[in-house]
Amino acid sequence: MIDFMVSKKDHIRAFIAISLPDTVKAFLADLQKDLKRSQIRASWPKPKSMHLTLKFLGDIKIAQIPVIQSCMTDALDMLNGPVLLSAKGIGVFPSVKNARVIWCGARGQTHLVESMVGQLDKRLHERASIRIEKKRFSPHFTIARPKQRIHPGRMVTLIQKLADRQSDEFLISRIQLFKSELKSSGAVHTQIFSAVIGDN
Repeated sequence: MIDFMVSKKDHIRAFIAISLPDTVKAFLADLQKDLKRSQIRASWPKPKSMHLTLKFLGDIKIAQIPVIQSCMTDALDMLNGPVLLSAKGIGVFPSVKNARVIWCGARGQTHLVESMVGQLDKRLHERASIRIEKKRFSPHFTIARPKQRIHPGRMVTLIQKLADRQSDEFLISRIQLFKSELKSSGAVHTQIFSAVIGDN
C-alpha cells in the first residue's frame, strides 16, 4: 500500500517505525500514569502518537523516497510472516545514575525485528547513502523524558515495581515511513508509505 504525500519542499524530516494498536497505547499510557504518581517531573509523549521507531532518517530529499520505499519492502520480505511482540516493564537511557529517557521494553520475537532492522540499515546505506547506526538497535517505546535528575535508588525502585507489567501481545505485519513536522504543540507525524509483508 502506498500513500505518497507530495510536498512543496525539497526535504522532509522522516523516520521509519511500526504503529501500535490502541490496546498497547493504553498500556503505555497507564505506565505513564504510574510514573506521574511518583512525582517525576518530565515531558510525556502523547500515547496516541507512540510507535516503535526502527530508523530515524532525519532530513531526507523528496527524491529519495522511492528508494527508501524499496529498501523497506526488501527488508520486510526477509520475514516469513507477522512478528509477535508485547510491551513490558521499564528501563532508562543512558543509565539509572543519569536517566534522560524512560522507556518500556519490547518483548517477544524481538530478534526477528532486530535482524530486519539490520538489513534495512544496510540497504538504506548502500542505496540512499543514509548513515548506518553505530549503536545496536534496541526496540523500545519512549514514555518519558525527565526534566530533572532522578535519584538512582528511586529509579531502581520504580524499575523493579513495574518490571512485571506487560501488555497484550500484538502482531507486526508492516513498517511505515513517517514525515515528522515539529510544531509548537509538539511533533506531528504523517504516514507517507506503508510496506506490508507479502504485498509485492
